[in-house]
Amino acid sequence: MFWMGNESTTLRRCVSLWVGLRVVSVVVAFLAFYLRPATRGILAITSLTSFFLSPWYAWDVQYYVEIVRNGYQPGAPTPNFHPLYPWIATLVAVVIREPLLSLLIVSSVAGLLLTVLFYRLARLDIDEQQAWQATALLLVWPVSVALFVPYTEALFLLLSVYCLFAARHRKFWLAGLAGGLASLTRQQGLFLMLPLAWEIWESSERRWSNALKSSLSVLLVSAGYAVWIVYRLVAINDMHPDFSSLQKFIHSVMVSPASYTIIDDHEFLPPWTALWKAFNVFRHGQPPAGAYVDMALGAVFIGLFVLSWRYLRTTYRVYCVAMVLVSLSFFAGHINPFIALPRHLLLAFPVFIGLAARFNLRKFPLILVLLIIGQMALLCTFVWQTWVP
Repeated sequence: MFWMGNESTTLRRCVSLWVGLRVVSVVVAFLAFYLRPATRGILAITSLTSFFLSPWYAWDVQYYVEIVRNGYQPGAPTPNFHPLYPWIATLVAVVIREPLLSLLIVSSVAGLLLTVLFYRLARLDIDEQQAWQATALLLVWPVSVALFVPYTEALFLLLSVYCLFAARHRKFWLAGLAGGLASLTRQQGLFLMLPLAWEIWESSERRWSNALKSSLSVLLVSAGYAVWIVYRLVAINDMHPDFSSLQKFIHSVMVSPASYTIIDDHEFLPPWTALWKAFNVFRHGQPPAGAYVDMALGAVFIGLFVLSWRYLRTTYRVYCVAMVLVSLSFFAGHINPFIALPRHLLLAFPVFIGLAARFNLRKFPLILVLLIIGQMALLCTFVWQTWVP
């Protein structure tokens, strides 16, 4: 049984690693914020609570805090952010009365549950030691710093992992529900339709007659996205459909026009076009140092995906290819053309299962230490607002 013997011990190792990273990240963020004279927080330090929370109030966090505090407002940038994460935090804030702390609690609980569930997903394909390594790699990958800040990644990955886990156990309606909730958390949740559909196809022995009934569960994933679109239309008056071009359709229906208030010249392009435009930015422009970090981390992750390909289940290949192509399709403008690319690629989480299956990492403790140092370095840049995760 799962909870007996060595399995229980290995799972505790995974949870202990998450707890350790959670504690270390709090300490590092606090020190980075208060020991660097140039750091300037936007959150006013007016109480002991805000004194401890100020290091986390950076980049997109301010928008989530605004949603928890005042809800979505017409004409504000906040409709660019999907609602499930701040909505759950709003419920928590009813009790604790602190929006930022509520966001941290939701992200932390989701991260802990993600650790347990990802290990169980990995164990469906690889042995106990490999599953430990896969889980550890997910947690310590430098860009996984997003799991420890008040961002959507922990919740989204939790729902995505459960979607695949339920689908692997042929619980397709639960998988569809999890996928729908993921779509309410991030736009990329919509692409969970692909692995879910593939699992249904495989379980039906590739016969349309057998797959038809279960295939309706795939619609639950798109239903989650549809709920958000309708909410934007009815409650925020944020949607004015424009079908004159693909770009205008995306930015009037699928994505809020408010996205232009955050990054004013971004586009959704074919990946090869976005890559060519990014190449020209680096060749002719003067991108900030963070742009080079994004490109380097993105290139490394894609390289790891290639190395893991042979050891990935077809379902995971389909999902990861979709995540990579979507991530490379977002051209963020002529300053940092692939801003947040490594964080978007992190959503292709099955890569870590493939890596653990392929490599026998004899010096794994050393690898973990080096990756943790890299992760904490990126956390410092988040706190200093010199790099956008």
